[in-house]
Amino acid sequence: MKKNVFLFFLTLFAIFFTGCQNNESGFPSSDNPTVVVSTKEIYGAPSRKFEIKAALADDLGLKSVEIQIPELSLDKVISFATDPLLKSYDLSYFFEVPANRGTSEAFKIKLIITDVSGNVVNEEANLRLDGEFAAPSITMVTPKEGAVILLSTSNQMPVNFVVNDDSGIDYVQVKCEALGIDETVQLTGSPQSYTFNKTYTLPVTAADYVLTITAKDKFAIPNTGTLSVNIVATNEYPALYLCDQPKGTNLTTDAVGVPMYFHEKSGQDFEFKYYADKDNKEIYFLGQESDFAPHCFGLNTSGELVDDVASTAIILPTKGYYSIKVNPNTLKYTATKYTPSSKVWADIANGLWHDDEALRRPFVSVCGGGIQGADWDTWTAWVQTGLHLANNPNNPYQLVGEYTLTGQMEATFTGQWWSPSWRLIKNGICTMSPGENGNAKYPAAAGVYKVVLDTELERVFITKK
Repeated sequence: MKKNVFLFFLTLFAIFFTGCQNNESGFPSSDNPTVVVSTKEIYGAPSRKFEIKAALADDLGLKSVEIQIPELSLDKVISFATDPLLKSYDLSYFFEVPANRGTSEAFKIKLIITDVSGNVVNEEANLRLDGEFAAPSITMVTPKEGAVILLSTSNQMPVNFVVNDDSGIDYVQVKCEALGIDETVQLTGSPQSYTFNKTYTLPVTAADYVLTITAKDKFAIPNTGTLSVNIVATNEYPALYLCDQPKGTNLTTDAVGVPMYFHEKSGQDFEFKYYADKDNKEIYFLGQESDFAPHCFGLNTSGELVDDVASTAIILPTKGYYSIKVNPNTLKYTATKYTPSSKVWADIANGLWHDDEALRRPFVSVCGGGIQGADWDTWTAWVQTGLHLANNPNNPYQLVGEYTLTGQMEATFTGQWWSPSWRLIKNGICTMSPGENGNAKYPAAAGVYKVVLDTELERVFITKK
């Protein structure tokens, strides 16, 4: 009898103990959680982050999700609050692949989802390290950004560009809504390089256009590259530029002033002031800012001005300042040497900050953005001596220095309390204050640049060192 009583209580205790275990969480039983990964194939690369995305849900409440890649030492647990219960969660977790892994490696990503009732569900996704993430590169041959198409000469617009991509090109598209251009070239065989070359006819009326080039590659997760090119179709030149760089120079690497914008314009008569820093200085006139093509004015074999990319340079025989007049329609130009009469800002390098203006000696530094060490306070401009400009010993009208640019820049070259000061506005024009307001913003690659402020020309030249 005692034995039977003992067995009864033992069975009752076991049932009670098991019941406590089953309800240990304090939550009733529920269905298993669900998980839907956004993709079963995830691409990464050494030293690059990839994203794990999944939609988690449970009819009662989620407790946690664990993310594991043992080979990459990843074991991340994300726990969820239970008051209130969380029934759904959009997982978005980024992880950087160690730099020492190989591009041929592949791994399993394991997700372990637990709900508040203790139900556990596992899900896996594949991680490959041979991912390709670069958009197709688009290199314009013609037209270049800001190209001028002179309708009085021809209304034909050749469009020529090259697309390159390591994983192969799916298609390229050329669009210009204003011209009714919407052309897609679907490529076969996954070529890694493709050249587009076609000529379009423009209306005879002057207008500005935006040509948009798009290219898509054939990677498993496609990459798309886009390039927009602004074009000016006109019956006359809106601007001319004076270029003193050798033919073939990339005119987009410098920040400001190359090529140099004209000074005065009357109809199609353009006037420049220019400083030749040596004898036999070679120059051209360009109809566009970013390239020598399509309009490059130089000399033919007879010494006459021509609009021809193959033309030779105009020679300014001796060092000094010139007044240059040119008409791109009549193809006539003159270059007359002159002696400046503007103020010379001498002894700038020995400036002195002083509240008493009579005891002050002028200095020229810079205020602005995108320039290392500079802000908009003239006291900062004074104390940051590396920003100070100095007199050019070879030209009393030029102040020179060296700046480190950090990106898009804008500037006013200034002394104490903005006296003296030259504001850098559009097209490299640097007017002495008081003058035109509105500092212009110039895109620039980070790096070290030479700076020349020409107070006679009221131009600034900021060129990559």
